[in-house]
Amino acid sequence: MFSKKKEALAAQAGQLLLEQLPVDVGKLQKAARFLTPKNLKLLAIAAVGGSALLSVVGTVSHNRMYQAAVARELKKQLEPIHRQLDELSEQNEELRRQNEQLQKQLAQS
Repeated sequence: MFSKKKEALAAQAGQLLLEQLPVDVGKLQKAARFLTPKNLKLLAIAAVGGSALLSVVGTVSHNRMYQAAVARELKKQLEPIHRQLDELSEQNEELRRQNEQLQKQLAQS
């Protein structure tokens, strides 16, 4: 254990250290009173919860970024197919018109 002389020197060194700190000692005392085992447990739970939340947010943002990249690539790949579909729709419309005209001609004769 410590002798009385060592305890006195340690207390004096602690006092000198506190005097040289740029922080208000009252704030340190308030902080020390706040850091009870119950509050530390709550702080730990909050830290773990915050960490889990950040992890989830990171994963979601990564997935959204990946999803956007895939969507862009699919759009590029589907562009020729969409053009072809538009051309076929136009041809279909033209053939329907021709069919109607032919049926009208047959009905008249």
